[in-house]
Amino acid sequence: MLAADGITLDAMRPRAFPFGRAFKEFVDAHERIFVIEQNRDAQFRSLMLIELGVDASKLISVLNYDGMPITADNIFRQIKERLK
Repeated sequence: MLAADGITLDAMRPRAFPFGRAFKEFVDAHERIFVIEQNRDAQFRSLMLIELGVDASKLISVLNYDGMPITADNIFRQIKERLK
C-alpha cells in the first residue's frame, strides 16, 4: 500500500528485551522510526526512549487501542498522516 504511493520503508520486529545490538543499529541508521503498538500509552516507544536514549522526535507512534487487531489500512493511514 505504501509502495504504491512511492513510500519505501524498512522494517524490524523486535522480539526480545533487553534490546540487542542489531536493534540499536537499526534505530541509529534511520532518521524516523514508526513505532506500531497495540496500546494507548505507547509503552514500547517509552521503553525505547529510556533504554536507547533516542531523540523523542525521531520516534513516531502508530497506535491502535480499540480492542481490535490493528489492520494494514490503519497502519497505512496513520503513517501517511504523519508524513505530511
